[in-house]
Amino acid sequence: MTWGTETAATQLTSITAEQFFSFGGSTWVYLNPGEAAHVQVKYNPVGSPTDHLIVAVYGTLDDATQVSDVTPFMEFTVDKGSDPNYVSFIVSGLYGYRIGVRRSGTTDTITDADCSYRKDGVSL
Repeated sequence: MTWGTETAATQLTSITAEQFFSFGGSTWVYLNPGEAAHVQVKYNPVGSPTDHLIVAVYGTLDDATQVSDVTPFMEFTVDKGSDPNYVSFIVSGLYGYRIGVRRSGTTDTITDADCSYRKDGVSL
């Protein structure tokens, strides 16, 4: 099977508290059985940054009224030292997921975070 089309999120700006990427109006991405998604997050730090970007992936079992996990399925830090900094990861085994980002401290207002994904095209 081939990889699906790249789907870009709406760019996030003015990040102080956790915000969620939106893909075509929905913060949720759904996977069919056997599918995985290659996700790439871009962090463009402000000049002389203090805070890193924290990326958190939350799952859900629901499709109509999403009940999001409170604890992320995975969470990691995107280093402030590269401008811009890209990080890729794979999401699989979840019915649905969404991606939140927040700053690691309380100093910087993050002004530029982007996200895109491609599904692997396999659906059982």
